Amino acid sequence: MSVPKEKLNKLLNELDENDVCKVIDFAESLKKHREKKLKPSDFRGIWKDKNLDVEKICKELRDEWDRNIL
Repeated sequence: MSVPKEKLNKLLNELDENDVCKVIDFAESLKKHREKKLKPSDFRGIWKDKNLDVEKICKELRDEWDRNIL
């Protein structure tokens, strides 16, 4: 989504200084959040010491059922 600079400047001029700072802070934090990429390797081993049955948990999350196809 692209907002014309004139429209953005008009909006910022109508707000008081405190609100303008909040808008700018929010926009900067949103930009940082979008730049940060999720790397699955950062979470590797997170469940290692929990002794959980990962296959069982995955099956429950996907709500799988046994199918008698054959």
